[in-house]
Amino acid sequence: MKKIVIVTGASRGIGRATAIQLAKSGYEVHGVFHTSENEAAVLAKEHGIVFHQADLSQREQTLQLADELSELAVHALINNAGVWEPDNLDAMDYSAWDRTLEVNVTAPLILSQRLARAMSVGSSIVNITSTDGLMGAFDGTSYAASKAALMNVTKTLGNYLGPKGIRVNSVAPGWIDTDMAGDAPTDLSAEITPLGRNGTPDEVANVIEFLVSEKAGFINGETIVVDGGLLNVDYVLKKESEPAHVS
Repeated sequence: MKKIVIVTGASRGIGRATAIQLAKSGYEVHGVFHTSENEAAVLAKEHGIVFHQADLSQREQTLQLADELSELAVHALINNAGVWEPDNLDAMDYSAWDRTLEVNVTAPLILSQRLARAMSVGSSIVNITSTDGLMGAFDGTSYAASKAALMNVTKTLGNYLGPKGIRVNSVAPGWIDTDMAGDAPTDLSAEITPLGRNGTPDEVANVIEFLVSEKAGFINGETIVVDGGLLNVDYVLKKESEPAHVS
């Protein structure tokens, strides 16, 4: 009998890569999407992924989804769905803040709390955070704060659920080539990352699959950074160490 895995935000980006990889590895994958109906239909047809629709910015829909998924014998929950909206501290109306924290923090907490009730020993929850949660923001205060909060929720859930044999961890990607990057200067991000490139969704999916597996059986409450070494570098010192340009 296949183990059941839930992946939110499964129709695009990191969620899509994770859902496909887990399906290929023999899991029964249930994905959650909001508006990407066509993409979900393709994945369902090509990889047998079962999809559920929900707008996680709406509390009632999240609660309804949790009730729907709680009927399944869930082995792992991947809280991947997330939103990023630009905000400006000088002119915040807090609507972006409210939506972002609802999707990025509250929804993962609700789904984890509800689904963990029926999880058995050896089950796992993986929250997708971001390196943005480990540094200060500029025009993404809501997003960075939500990801920092989700890292703390990860540790707290690991404390509560660990005694039940349920592990909870998070993965914090750096610059990954997905459509969520939008108009960001991804050439610059590749240049300043020590490995000299951005990451791929599949590389993040590899780490997620590892955390779900028995090979990660003693990892709990941790955040695994997948950023090509981005956070290790002080770029002022890096520039100082570069030899002067000789014409």
